[in-house]
Amino acid sequence: MQSIHGRSKSIEDTEKATKNYLPTNEGEEKAYRVAYAVHQFLVNHASDAMGSSQQALEQENKPTEFIGLVTLASLAPGQLALPEHFTIPATAAANTLTVELAYSFLPKAWGKGYATESVGAVLESCKKAQAFWVPFSKVYVRVIVNAANLPSQRVMDKTGMVKRGVYELTTEPIWLAGEWQRDHSLHIFGMHLLA
Repeated sequence: MQSIHGRSKSIEDTEKATKNYLPTNEGEEKAYRVAYAVHQFLVNHASDAMGSSQQALEQENKPTEFIGLVTLASLAPGQLALPEHFTIPATAAANTLTVELAYSFLPKAWGKGYATESVGAVLESCKKAQAFWVPFSKVYVRVIVNAANLPSQRVMDKTGMVKRGVYELTTEPIWLAGEWQRDHSLHIFGMHLLA
C-alpha cells in the first residue's frame, strides 16, 4: 500500500496503514466503521449495442475495477481535535456519536462524479441503517478538506455537507498533495446523519 508514510514493506505495514479505514474490533471499545469500495464497470462495446433491458440483466455479470474507497469512522484518540464552533456543542457531544468521512479515488476516476455519487450513497445508506448506530440516536459527520482540494469542496457542497469554517493548522512537515507542508488551511464541513 502507498501512503504518506511510504510504500508498505510487509503485510503488517499494510495492516497498520489500513487500521483506521477497515472494520475491526480487536482490542478496542466499540468503533463504528463503514468502508465502501467503489468500482466502475469496464467498457464492453458489444453490450453498448444491446437494448437497455438486456443490459440491465447482464449488468450484474459485467467485470468491474476498483477506483476508490469511501469510509466513515468514529473518532479515535489522537485524531484532530477541533474547537467547538467547528463541530457540535460540548453539551450535545456526550450523547452524539461523531464520525469522520474520508475518501480517496484513483486519478483516472477524478472529475467524473464518482465521489459525489458514492459519498451520497454512503450517507443515505447510513441514514437508513439506524440499528447500526445503537446505542446512539444522534450521529454527526465531520469532513476535513485541504484548501487546495477544490474538487472535494464541491463534492461536500453537492452532498449536503454544511461548511463550518476554515481551521488554520501548523504541524510538523507532512507529505501532502505532492509536497512537504507545515501550514494547512482546513475547510471543515459537517452535518447530522441522525438527529
